Amino acid sequence: MRRLLPLLFVLSTGWVFAQGPAMPARDADELLVRAGANSPRVPEAERLGARVKRTRDGRSFALVWRPVGESRGWIVTLHGSGSWAHDEIVLWQPFAQQRQLGIIALQWWFGGGQQSADYYAPPEMRREIEALMTAVGARAENTLLHGFSRGAANLYALVAMDGRTPRPLFRSVIANAGGMSADFPMNRDIAGGRFGPAPFSNTRWWLYCGGGDPNPERDGCPAMRRSQRWLQDRGAQVELTEDPGGDHGGFHRRGQNVDRALDWLLGAR
Repeated sequence: MRRLLPLLFVLSTGWVFAQGPAMPARDADELLVRAGANSPRVPEAERLGARVKRTRDGRSFALVWRPVGESRGWIVTLHGSGSWAHDEIVLWQPFAQQRQLGIIALQWWFGGGQQSADYYAPPEMRREIEALMTAVGARAENTLLHGFSRGAANLYALVAMDGRTPRPLFRSVIANAGGMSADFPMNRDIAGGRFGPAPFSNTRWWLYCGGGDPNPERDGCPAMRRSQRWLQDRGAQVELTEDPGGDHGGFHRRGQNVDRALDWLLGAR
């Protein structure tokens, strides 16, 4: 199949993503074909040894990468808008290898469309992540949850919901250039007290923003400062990296940001 490079464009909402089919894929097999046709990082993720794991509902897949030797911990990661799990494997792998961490990258976009129905919702994400973590032996105490852009914007609801379960999966979280959206229904529920007065009391968060982010009120430093205060008001321990020289993808492109986050989150164990 001829490999197509993604055509990037920006919607009026500001989300940046790769142009692709208007309709979501029917199942995981079709979604994998679309990834191969639209993501230039697929060959690199395959070369690194990432393995495909289909989700329990058959709608999507995850990629699992393991370092040489025994994994000391895991990074569970959610890609950005209209993106692919392969991107997360390639971006995280050098840092994960250095620290002997495995990677679980969930493909939570269904490969077409940009409505909420074209993505897993937080309850569905948690269901699939729990199964993936169980399969590799990942535990809450040795797992970091990361989300980029739209993936980060969904972390606030995902972690609050997770905290209400008998066995929470997430204690350490990296929200990478994606602020808390006050009009997201589950975030309104959190703010209204449905999840209790301190739903993030047992979690530690590292937030990143770049000074050159093109959407500062949504993903950049004004948004992430507001998110920091919102999380702290609800019990979280939070650090924020403001990178004046960074842009929307500056967390991984400027490796010192990743190292600072991992030093802080892993050093607390």
